[in-house]
Amino acid sequence: MSYHIPVLVEEVLAYLQIKDNYVVMDATLGGGGHSYQMLSSAKNVRLYAFDQDQDAVEFASERLKEYKESIQIFNENFKDFRSRLALERVNYVDAILFDIGVSNYQISNPEKGFTFMEDSPLDMRMDQKAELTAEKIVNTYTVEELKKIFFEYGEENYSAYIANAIEYYRKEKAITRTSELSRIIEKSLLNLSGKHNIEVNTTKSKARIFQALRIEVNNELGILEGALLDAIYTLRPGGRLAVISWHSLEDRIVKQLFQKESTGCICSKEIPQCVCNHKAQVKVITKKPIIPSEKEIAENSNARSAKLRVVEKLGRIG
Repeated sequence: MSYHIPVLVEEVLAYLQIKDNYVVMDATLGGGGHSYQMLSSAKNVRLYAFDQDQDAVEFASERLKEYKESIQIFNENFKDFRSRLALERVNYVDAILFDIGVSNYQISNPEKGFTFMEDSPLDMRMDQKAELTAEKIVNTYTVEELKKIFFEYGEENYSAYIANAIEYYRKEKAITRTSELSRIIEKSLLNLSGKHNIEVNTTKSKARIFQALRIEVNNELGILEGALLDAIYTLRPGGRLAVISWHSLEDRIVKQLFQKESTGCICSKEIPQCVCNHKAQVKVITKKPIIPSEKEIAENSNARSAKLRVVEKLGRIG
């Protein structure tokens, strides 16, 4: 088993400014790469980590075993972290990291069903205890529902055409394998190309459709904003929240939330007096997203899509 190489490690450590005796949280443990670096960056760091993937928990626990007295790992979705920390009597943390998205291990593991490059069950669950699978979506969602998630979560221009093709094929037989869905997407787009003499990139379309299904199965965007708000509330004044996103949909949510929570009044300009009582909770540290260096991308091509944004909690310390 191998997990992706942690990205923007130096930048994350520089911006989080972890000091001795800090309490930190890794909301997306994965293979434990970022957690290891945070634990080793200062003395007596206490780490709370979350991941809904049992495989990740087992792998990271082994990787971090030299720090076993300093860590607590929870096999839970990060949306539940605030309740879990409360049960552990943790009132605040000094630094929080979210590295959003799917790991290379999850993508490359055929049993997970995340990729169209392998023949595997249409699963895509990060949490194997969850009920909703990609197979259920593909076979039970209406055409309109499929079009919506393909367009909104995959930003696929041919969403309607692909959704209609899925409807046509599933009338004959349930679609249960990644290879079946891959062929349906490819055949439908090649047919469209032939009829209308247009160029299509079937590989990119497959990637977009599979991304959209993964996001829907795991409710990735639905839980993100709430979890980030909880993270801001949980930070001590002066503490920092760092978020690594991997595609435009995630980054847009992070950017807009950080803008809102770093602003005081959010009333319409047409209203002469503030009625919202909204208070700025953070200041934005990264005016523009931090991206990997050319050197890091050369060493790890997967890093090219990563974007890091950081905010600092306002208020007085102590």
